[in-house]
This record gives sequence, structure tokens and C-alpha cells, in this order.
Amino acid sequence: MDIAHFSGKDILEMAIRIEENGIQFYTQAGSVSKSERLKELFLFLAEEEKRHIAYFEEIRRHIRDDTLPGVFDPDIEEAPLYIQALADSRVFTNAHEGKRLASKVHGEEEVLKTAINIEKDSILFYYELQNAIRDKDKSTLKSLIIEEKSHLKKLTELQKTL
Repeated sequence: MDIAHFSGKDILEMAIRIEENGIQFYTQAGSVSKSERLKELFLFLAEEEKRHIAYFEEIRRHIRDDTLPGVFDPDIEEAPLYIQALADSRVFTNAHEGKRLASKVHGEEEVLKTAINIEKDSILFYYELQNAIRDKDKSTLKSLIIEEKSHLKKLTELQKTL
């Protein structure tokens, strides 16, 4: 896929992949967590990711010409580099990356650190996605960003207690 020519559907597929990987990671991490508080948080976050997928699938259903009208301009020199950096991050690499990541981390502190990084990557991508979606969808995406930030806050607060 030419990085400078992502279609709206391509971008939404990436967003869905982020959420799918989040579900896999949080489900796996929650199932092996010894802390009841951490287990509950991970299961909550997995459910949140499922809601986000439904939102992105709804947007995708309304794309007629495989583009999303907005101010995103992939011809700006920095934009393709930024999207490439996001695409190279661990949340995009493959369909089972979330599960793989969960199986590689050991201990609650490492699991939390990985979850925090996943949330940060998601927030960065969604900020960029704001520039590529229809104006009428921006308020919902902003709500998702707020949710992702609250997830990040919960994870960092929990990390401080370990």
C-alpha cells in the first residue's frame, strides 16, 4: 500500500485493527492477571475497544467513493511520514499483534507499560484520523479520543500504585 495514498477505508481498517489488537491484548492480559483490580480494568478496556470497532464500522459503511472528505492532505511532505510512523508502530503490524504482545510481557508492571503504549499510539492515530473524516463524524471521534485518554489515565494511575 502506497503510504501517501491511504484511502478512507484504509485508514478505518487501521483504526479497526488497533481496536482488535486492543481487545486481544486486554483479554489475554486480564486472563493472566493476579490483581483483581487490574483484571477488571483490562476486561473493561476490552469491552470499550469492541464499542470503538462498531463506531468505525459504521463510518466505513457510509464511505461511497473510498475516500473521507476532510482536510487531510497526504501530499503534504510531513503527513506521509507521520502516517508511516504510526503504521510502523506495534499496533498496526498484524491481525494478532495484541495477543502476541500480551504473551511476551511478564509481570503486571510490564503489562501496564505495554497497555499505556498501546493507548498512546491509539490516541496519536485518532488525532490524525480527525483530519480525514467527515465533519459530522468528528464529534464522535473526539468522544473516542476522550475515552482513550481516560483509559490512559486509569492505566497510569494504576501503574503508580504498583
